[in-house]
Amino acid sequence: MEKVALMESLNDEEKHTIYIMLDAFIGKRRLKDALSSLLTEVK
Repeated sequence: MEKVALMESLNDEEKHTIYIMLDAFIGKRRLKDALSSLLTEVK
């Protein structure tokens, strides 16, 4: 929670960069889960 609080002190450009990175990690995780699910169904 401390890190989230510290994010509030960043400027808008830095916050935007962090949000883009988070979106990329979340997207990667969702893709991995979807592909894993598909491979499980194929077996």
